[in-house]
Amino acid sequence: SSGLQNRRLGVRVPPALHLTREKDYEMEALKIGGSWLITIVVGVISFGAVAAIFLNRSQISKFVVEVKGELVKCSWPWDPSESGMKKYRELIDSTTVVALTTLVLAAYTSGFDFLISRVVGWLVRF
Repeated sequence: SSGLQNRRLGVRVPPALHLTREKDYEMEALKIGGSWLITIVVGVISFGAVAAIFLNRSQISKFVVEVKGELVKCSWPWDPSESGMKKYRELIDSTTVVALTTLVLAAYTSGFDFLISRVVGWLVRF
């Protein structure tokens, strides 16, 4: 076994820690996942992503401007002229309809599944 032991008292003393230089510790801290290979791969991918963004910045800015233009045309589910909870009436009503429809369809599907499984179970035993 490693380290010192006092068998009579059952006490174990672990071996001394290995002292490392501070520079070695700093280099180890740079590893991602404990591997230099992963660190290099992540660095290359990050550099490639930054380069792609830099090279295509005009297309990206054009895309963002077009998205803003399309979002202006959208109909939002709240009325900006109202205040308080009245402002979100359409949003609350739409959410309620979706929730109730989901519950009704879940009940229908579960009931139909229960009925079919009973019929098939009866046919198998018959």
